[in-house]
This record gives sequence, structure tokens and C-alpha cells, in this order.
Amino acid sequence: MKKLWVFLGTLFFLSSVQAQTFPTKPLRIVVPFPAGGIVDLMARTLNEKLAAGLGQPVLVDARPGANGSLGTEAVARADPDGHTLVLATLSHVTTPALMKTPWHAVRDFSGVAVMGHVANVVVVHPDLPPKTLREFVDYAKARPGKINFINAGAGASQTMSAELFQRNAGLELVGIGYKGFPPAIPDILSGQVQFSFMPFGVAAPHIRGGKLRALAVASPVRSKLFPEIPTMAEAGHAESQVISWYAYLVPAATPRAVVTRLNAEFARALADPEVIARIEKIGGEPLPAGKPEEVDAMLARELERWTKLVQATGMKIE
Repeated sequence: MKKLWVFLGTLFFLSSVQAQTFPTKPLRIVVPFPAGGIVDLMARTLNEKLAAGLGQPVLVDARPGANGSLGTEAVARADPDGHTLVLATLSHVTTPALMKTPWHAVRDFSGVAVMGHVANVVVVHPDLPPKTLREFVDYAKARPGKINFINAGAGASQTMSAELFQRNAGLELVGIGYKGFPPAIPDILSGQVQFSFMPFGVAAPHIRGGKLRALAVASPVRSKLFPEIPTMAEAGHAESQVISWYAYLVPAATPRAVVTRLNAEFARALADPEVIARIEKIGGEPLPAGKPEEVDAMLARELERWTKLVQATGMKIE
């Protein structure tokens, strides 16, 4: 028993030392989606403030592939020293429900902080006649298999929203696969793809320019940027609304003292007015960082929720 207490005391001492000396090198935030996409943009909003607080550069590393699985696996297998994080989104818990992944959404990670959520907006090409979501449902029902939508990857909140929406509305839409939204933009602007759920920050300039028509926003409240766009609930499709959250995670074995230090720095950065303004500018809704254990609990709840939903609906995204 004495040896056990000595061992535990040594671990506690080493953890405290790590926290005091952390960080010893630049931090790397892995974005498991393409550079230039909404996740990449969100990750970069905190870099300057985090670097100032931590005393080390904070780098964003876009590592897309396998519907976000490649970048996520890289973090799960990284040294658990707090220098490598992943900015996880809803796909962190939906992708494992839809396909086999070499990592576990909960067991392989420790939560650090919640960043916020990004509302998705329902858009159509302006050449389509529908001006409202109800009109689009009627239009699409009369044309089964004729309307294409952007499949941004298995498990992406926009793809899950489209899948739920067509099932709940009784539609037959055709998903066109893309590796995130940047490569899909030319096709929806040209009309090759007619319909999509898109991150607000990505769609906003095209809505303003009249190149896309917004029908509804997947958010509990209307957007401050576009208050004229109704919510999914107001448009009669609350059951198809999917909220895309963002959270920072580290490998599961990262010392608790290091996680606590990171949480404090993220909380400080997320409370900064400049950071809040940056997040809101790209269509995000900043949230308090919360506690690491709250992030862990959220991951467990979300994984259970989406696994049950996928099993119940038979949803499968190729």
C-alpha cells in the first residue's frame, strides 16, 4: 500500500511539474477538414489570443480525409502532452455511428473546452422557383430524384441535416459527395447542385450577392446577420434541425493539470470581445468554454443520441 501511495504521489508531482512548464513548444490544432472551410476559419479565430496567453505559437493544421477520420486519428495517436488538439464538430460523434473508425469518440479523447456552434442555412440556387421552405418541399416532391444536394462528408452536420430533412419531409433527394464545402461552392453557384444545408459563414457572401437564396436557418433563433430568414421551426421543420457544435479535445492520456491549464486559456480567449466578434462575423455563436468534464459528458450524450438515431432510421451515407 505504501508503494502505491508513493507511486500516486510521484504521478501527481510529475503532473504538477508538467502543468507549470507547459507549453514547451508550439501548439498544433488539427482541423480534420479542408483548409478554408468553416471549421478551419473557426479554429483561426482564437490563435492570437491563445498564443499570447500560453506564450507559444498556435498553429492550425488542416488534415482532411475519410470524412474527418484521418485528422481525428492523428490526434488520438499523438503524444498526450497537451501540444496537439483537435477542433471537433458534430461529425466527431456522427461519423462513428455511420462507419467504422480506428478511434473512439469518447474513450480516446479528453474534453478541453466548448467553443460554440455554427448555424447551418438552407439554400437553393436562385433559378429554382421556391421562395420558402414549404414551397421547396412541394417542388421537390413533384420531382423525386431530380434535386441534388451537397454531401459534405458522412457525419457532417450539413449532410445529416439534409438526410433528416428529406426523410422527415418525404423527399427523394440525391446527395453529391464532396470533400468539404470549398470544392462544392462552384457547383452550387453554377446550379449543378440546386439545394444544400451550408455553414452560415460560407453561404453568407453568396446570399448577399444574390447567388444563393436562403430559405431557413437551423438555429433556435434567427440570425443577427440575416434576421429576415426564418428558423427551421418557423418554416415548419423543427424536427430536422441539427445544431453544429465545436469543441476542443486532446488525447485521453493528457495529464489533468495540463487539461485544466488549457481550459483556463481557452475560457479567457473565448471571453475576449475581439474573439467573440470574429466568431460572430463568420456566422458562429460563441459559448462559454465550460469545464473539461462537461465537454466529456456532452461527447458521451451526443454519441449515444446519434448512434440511436442512425440505428433507428437505418441512415447510411455512402
